[in-house]
Amino acid sequence: MSALLSHFCTSSETVSCAHRLVEHKIRSLSIVLVAHVIPYLGRAQGGPVLGLASYGAALANLGCGVEILGGTCPADGERIKFDRRLKVTAFEAENWGPFRRCSALHSSLAQAKFDIIHSHGLWTDVHRSAAAQARARGLPHLLAPCGMLMPGALRRRWWKKVPFWLWFQGNALRQAQCIHAKSQKEYEDIRRFGLRNPVAIIPNPIALPPGQEERGEGRSEREGNGRQRSEVRGQRSVAGGPVVRGPLSSGRWSRSPSPRSPVVPFSRTVLFLGRLHPVKGLARLIQAWAKMQKPAARSRSTGSQWSSSPLSCGPSSLQWQLVLAGPDEGGYRKELERLIGELGCGASVVFAGELDDAQKWEAMAAADLFVMPSDFENFGNAIVEAMMSGLPVITTTGTPWKDLPALGVGWCVEPTVGALELALREALQMPEEARREMGRKALDYSAQFRPEKAASDLIQVYQWLLHQAPCPACVRLD
Repeated sequence: MSALLSHFCTSSETVSCAHRLVEHKIRSLSIVLVAHVIPYLGRAQGGPVLGLASYGAALANLGCGVEILGGTCPADGERIKFDRRLKVTAFEAENWGPFRRCSALHSSLAQAKFDIIHSHGLWTDVHRSAAAQARARGLPHLLAPCGMLMPGALRRRWWKKVPFWLWFQGNALRQAQCIHAKSQKEYEDIRRFGLRNPVAIIPNPIALPPGQEERGEGRSEREGNGRQRSEVRGQRSVAGGPVVRGPLSSGRWSRSPSPRSPVVPFSRTVLFLGRLHPVKGLARLIQAWAKMQKPAARSRSTGSQWSSSPLSCGPSSLQWQLVLAGPDEGGYRKELERLIGELGCGASVVFAGELDDAQKWEAMAAADLFVMPSDFENFGNAIVEAMMSGLPVITTTGTPWKDLPALGVGWCVEPTVGALELALREALQMPEEARREMGRKALDYSAQFRPEKAASDLIQVYQWLLHQAPCPACVRLD
């Protein structure tokens, strides 16, 4: 028990030919029927369900049979729109709080016909049902923890998780035929936790922004995206796609906490997109942003002298703003608004609210820089979406993106106010052409996260678990 408590408390363009060969091999083998089991289907729950929507469509493209069984409750927000080829069944949770008791889902799993169970997440009755049915029916179980075994995640409300671990979650993890990690960092956390199961490292697939699917990703189009960001204010272009109106000119976005502050019509934008939740690091981001409004001394990283007005950078003197976009979880926005009021930075902070897919890509297209200051992430879908939109990224070492600086596509800093402030100052003071070049490199790098690659890897894992194919390269046995 003491050991248990210590866990809780304490480029892708070149792979296209190989992908086609793998796809041909996949289609020559037996059709796989997969039940994807997840405790929520609403947009407000973030990465796991958004990733599943992309997985499902890409798996269907490769001929895999996909059925999605999910719990639902009003707090989950707008239902995700899944590909029409997928069979999606929603089961109302029976008011057991976050445990999400779903007896109807358990019965449906017992009766449905499929070859393999792929569950997403931990700690709910939905996950108990997935493990129980896999065991009862002798089916392979691929279990994706979705970052919930990361040390920071385990420490949150650990006293609630320990009884579930002892009841069902410990056995479910140990007995899973394979664990699905979304990154090398998550794989390392799984091993650090003590699990020795095979681990498939397959990142979340990210669907392309509107317009890229049809237009492709020619080099001239990527460079054109940078020029459009530079030359068009108030209207910007999604990478390779049509020009769309930026959020500041649309009249939908509200400034907080002082509605009397006028919206600057052509300001440059630093964008955060994700849940408004303490683990996302928004309090430290706001503190760093407030410090940005004070004159800075000589930069420790470059030795250059920053502008005495750091939110007005470059010869054009266009003012910068911070846009916080995403659903409010547990009333956390009010805490952030209080902090903004105390620090006096409300004139340059905008809350955008929850965005649908079209609004999300519009926000990305209208931004100049993306920031994800999370305590921890097992993947971070929005980071890849930002890179697909040609944006440089600032994130923290709590995410699996430590290579961003070496790749020349962004910053990865310690999750502290001081480190964020320094990265923001450097990014905002950087010449615009240098930022655009970082964005072009980010767009090139993001191509490896397209859905077809993740889907082909997943199907190889399914076929291996069903003894139809050898162990694929994405599976770690060590």
